[in-house]
Amino acid sequence: MRRNGLSQIFAILATGFLIIFLVYPLFTILSRSFESWQSVSYVLNNPYYLEKLKFSFYQAVLSTILTVALALPSAVYFAKYQFAGKRLIKTIFTIPFVMPTIVAAIGFLALIGPNGITGVNLKDSFIIILIAHIFYNYALVLRIVSSYLESLGNDIYKAADILGASQFRKFWQISLPLALPAIVAAATLTFIFCFTSFGVIVILAAKPEFATLEVEIYRLGSSLLELEAASVLALVQLIVITLASIFYTRLQAKTALKHKQNRSLATKPNNINKIFLFFHFALAAIIILSPLIALTYKSFFNPSFSFDNFKYLLTAKKTISFPGAFAAIKNSLLFAFLSSFLSLFIGFAFAYAVVRGKWRFLDAASLLPLATSSVTLGFGYLIAFPSLRSSIWGLVLAHTVIAFPLVSRSILPALRSLPDNLINSAKTLGKNNLEILWQIELPLLIPSFITAASFAF
Repeated sequence: MRRNGLSQIFAILATGFLIIFLVYPLFTILSRSFESWQSVSYVLNNPYYLEKLKFSFYQAVLSTILTVALALPSAVYFAKYQFAGKRLIKTIFTIPFVMPTIVAAIGFLALIGPNGITGVNLKDSFIIILIAHIFYNYALVLRIVSSYLESLGNDIYKAADILGASQFRKFWQISLPLALPAIVAAATLTFIFCFTSFGVIVILAAKPEFATLEVEIYRLGSSLLELEAASVLALVQLIVITLASIFYTRLQAKTALKHKQNRSLATKPNNINKIFLFFHFALAAIIILSPLIALTYKSFFNPSFSFDNFKYLLTAKKTISFPGAFAAIKNSLLFAFLSSFLSLFIGFAFAYAVVRGKWRFLDAASLLPLATSSVTLGFGYLIAFPSLRSSIWGLVLAHTVIAFPLVSRSILPALRSLPDNLINSAKTLGKNNLEILWQIELPLLIPSFITAASFAF
């Protein structure tokens, strides 16, 4: 099979970026882990570290079960019914998933912290960890499962109606078995995010007994400078997440339907179902948005309504740890813009090489960053690129590695959906691959680029 030259260039750029800024830092962790077998033996036989591993599994599994159990009914209702405000509700439920961890954590403290508006203090408890993980991953399960169910045909449900099957029986014997691959895929992805939980633990439950492997890697590498022990734990975590990611990618293939039905499964609900749907999604929206509502309330009420908190933020003296509000905003925007721009370029390089060059291994390779936690990646950068420790480009490159898979996943479907006859017609008119990309493909991909940029930013 002959590949066009432009796709080869993009494939080389994508592969080179992945090797230098992901594989190499992880390899340094691997090599540091096995510098001394004594360190490996010490960590793997240390009861304290084994307890951290067991707790990481325990809290991730329990968080996953609760998240799937709570999000599954919403996913079924989304797939089954077509109602006003459906897209708005799904957007609202997606807010936590794209929200910075520290913002959501402060929202939880404002809601159920020591001085929370509810008067209930769950800080430094196991319950608040579970609640926060459900908060973050609810939308993930909702979107994956509902999208899969919406793509199913409705003939089997019509047959069930003719046979007099109840709603519960249709759910238990039809929807649940059919959606099982999507449910397991969503659960696997939720497990990965919960297993590598860091910000939630550090901010909401900082007790030693609640430390995950991710927290322990950070503590060993940054505070105690025990790089060998941190490397061994990072390797253990990387193995677990890689196995889970491989399992997830295989499940993705099962959730891709070979034959898509012409008619959607969604139907208009009757009056009773409308009332039920209203209360269900109203309650779910309140629960999901409650930390943000509490955060907004605490920002303006101190204890009565005022702008004192904002005035203090703007007039606070600069310190070593606080450069000032405007400087912090400027730095955040600078990091975000640089990382987004680079992520768009690298993500598109992967997508173009996969679609136009048929470099299919890059499709799987682009998922590798999802199998790497941010702390593990940062730890690898400290070892592999010591000169980048105090450089803005270290942060930009690390953020790019984390963000470009989301960009690639956003652009891939749009690039694949471009009509082949459009590209062939352009070639017939004498256009080369670069001209086709610049004059035809990129303009048509602008909406997907905007979506991808929003995720990367």
